[in-house]
Amino acid sequence: MRFLLFLLLLVSFNVSAQKNYEFRNGNWYNGKDFTPGTWYSTEGKLSKKAPSKIDSVIDLTNKWVVPPMGDAFGTCLTANPTPDMQLRSYHNEGVFYVQILGNTNLQRTEIAPKSNQPTSPDISFANGEITCTLGEPFFKYEPAAMDIKNPNQIAQKQEEIKNSRKGLGDGYWFIDNTSAVSANWEKIKAQKPGVISIWLLDAEKNGGKPSFGLSPEIAKAIIKKAHKADLKVFAHVANAADLRLAITLGVDGIANLPGMQWDGTGDTKAYDLTENDIKLLVKKQTAIVPLLTKAQNTGTLHSSLREYHKKTLKKLLDAGANVLVGSDDPIRTIRSEVNYWFALGDIPADAVLKSLCERTPRAIFPNRKIGKIEPKYEASFLVLEDNPLNNLLKIRAVDFKVKNGVLLPK
Repeated sequence: MRFLLFLLLLVSFNVSAQKNYEFRNGNWYNGKDFTPGTWYSTEGKLSKKAPSKIDSVIDLTNKWVVPPMGDAFGTCLTANPTPDMQLRSYHNEGVFYVQILGNTNLQRTEIAPKSNQPTSPDISFANGEITCTLGEPFFKYEPAAMDIKNPNQIAQKQEEIKNSRKGLGDGYWFIDNTSAVSANWEKIKAQKPGVISIWLLDAEKNGGKPSFGLSPEIAKAIIKKAHKADLKVFAHVANAADLRLAITLGVDGIANLPGMQWDGTGDTKAYDLTENDIKLLVKKQTAIVPLLTKAQNTGTLHSSLREYHKKTLKKLLDAGANVLVGSDDPIRTIRSEVNYWFALGDIPADAVLKSLCERTPRAIFPNRKIGKIEPKYEASFLVLEDNPLNNLLKIRAVDFKVKNGVLLPK
């Protein structure tokens, strides 16, 4: 049966977009668990009503069907000089939607033509990240713009790098006052970003200072401009105070959990989310990308760090916060992050599945009908061998995929 189905997929690969399909005997994700039933794909959309003509009937034999996954902080596509392998990895793992919260024009030029294909993910680019003069992530982009790649050379040429602006208006933007907001906004929009990426690092005390990020006043002005242009805004934060500020200013998403670089020593007072913080996140449905595996960059992982991650993630998920899955990994997709969540233990599988397959895709492309198995939504889904609610890692056991009504082999 599986061999015959695989042959069908290969034969239909190039023409299946024009076909009407009936998918019977599947268990379909309903946002909480699974409902047995039959669904149809017509002109790339899902339907419960049979079309007048059905080209092929596919018996799912009680397999499990979920919307494709998303990565709300894809970095491997821009950090790798040859992103083709990462594009294939996303496709192979069932990640159809990727948000890149920082890239150069060259990186977008190289990646965009290869994306938004049946066998590659759809990508939303932030383009240059917005910060203050010499603020984060200046030292990520400027040495590369100067063609300085060796870490030792970067350390030796700090003053030269600080005085250079080759990457300005490309990988980063310096915005220090309202005049600069007005002067640069049309240039930012002209690059056609799908999301605006801003930095708030201890903003209330150090906003606008070198090595930090925007001041609250300038962040507010940028968010207002972005929303007027129907652009969502994700903010990188350092501590819980930054998160509260970001919510107050009306950002659409928090790019990382406060304390992302904390090594587990000392207390978590600066990073702990209060009950009121979580209530605000839930009330406004402000998205948050935990990026828990980023803590591995700090070196030794203390048990207190793991407990902090487990406690905070569980509180957010149990409360119904809009938690997204993101990687921010220069060489991997979301696999490491999902593995870590699973390894924490006592994390509700139904909430994680909702984050993976519903919340993250819809946050990346809020104006598209994706992330749900519902009539008139895009006919994009993964057919799994096993129930991921029994074991979250079973989401890797993909039998085949469908993207906008196109049947794809493994």
